[in-house]
Amino acid sequence: MSKLIVLTGKTASGKDTIMAKLLARFPQFKRVVTTTSRTLRNGEANGVDYNFISKADFKQKAEKGDFIEWVEYGGNLYGTEKAQITDSLDQDLIWRIDPSRAGQIRQFIKNSFPPELAEDLLKRTLVIYLTVDDNVILDRLNKRGLTEEEIRKRMQEDREFWQEYQNCYDFVIENVPGRLDETVDQIAEVIQNHHSKASCHSRLDLEST
Repeated sequence: MSKLIVLTGKTASGKDTIMAKLLARFPQFKRVVTTTSRTLRNGEANGVDYNFISKADFKQKAEKGDFIEWVEYGGNLYGTEKAQITDSLDQDLIWRIDPSRAGQIRQFIKNSFPPELAEDLLKRTLVIYLTVDDNVILDRLNKRGLTEEEIRKRMQEDREFWQEYQNCYDFVIENVPGRLDETVDQIAEVIQNHHSKASCHSRLDLEST
């Protein structure tokens, strides 16, 4: 059975870096590409970083029920189209998404697909949460040039999301600075040897020390 790996975690926890490493490690995996209404930035490619569409087109798709989930953030719309999953049911997928959406991912699947397909997808789904020490996050966000208020807000949201959704993450893995390869090795082991709990009532921590 193909896998649906949901990768999430704290802000500045290295999600994009880890995802790139995993895609290199597992070439059979296909990335689930998010759709957004924001404009394309320098260095980004349509269909690779995001599927870029206008806000009007995005809203039209939302009204048609084309999205599994979507959210407005910073004045822009972001969402995952059902076709990203249904067009690749025979492939292993990796889906990088924010922790609040990842915490609700199983409910989104139940609400978005017919019961038989939803049940099948839930059996494939594995949610991995990346964590990192708060001092590391603070340093990384400062280097990104964020204001103190922006940093405070992001870190507070992380704490709130964790409190609400921690039992919905199957594995929690610490991405220790300087030990990236070890982190990737841990996640690779999880992907190869574990299956989804298909519920939000139990969780196994696999944190490096």
